[in-house]
Amino acid sequence: MRRTTYVAVTVTILVVAGCGGGTQFANKPRPPVPINLSVYVNDTRVSVSPDSVGAGQIMFFVTNQASTTESLTIRPAGNPGQPLASTGPINPQATAQVTVDLQQPGEYTLAAGRGGRDQAARAGISPILPGRLHIGKPRPSASNTLLLP
Repeated sequence: MRRTTYVAVTVTILVVAGCGGGTQFANKPRPPVPINLSVYVNDTRVSVSPDSVGAGQIMFFVTNQASTTESLTIRPAGNPGQPLASTGPINPQATAQVTVDLQQPGEYTLAAGRGGRDQAARAGISPILPGRLHIGKPRPSASNTLLLP
């Protein structure tokens, strides 16, 4: 009895020790560090600073300095279809934030639209000229960047 217990314990230890020895960890690079862009909306135009960045996650900080409530939509240039992102109505002298993951290089349009409480108010065309943003090649990985969450 004692010998079978000893053999069973030895076999169990060998089986457990052999588990997981053949696996490898896939070390995928981290995405690029997000970039913060400032968007300024006034009664005549939308401006973005800087107006050219590399592809990756972008955080837009929008300030509405226009005299009316406005919203901001982000679209690929020349594509009037579904926006990639948009803010809700932004009151005059207020701010908003929107985050977009822009992976495709190219030109993007940041357009102001009438903000309002109902769809009819938001459907009005804004006289404010849109801003342009150029997205270049993807930014480098953040794998070697210190002090990131």
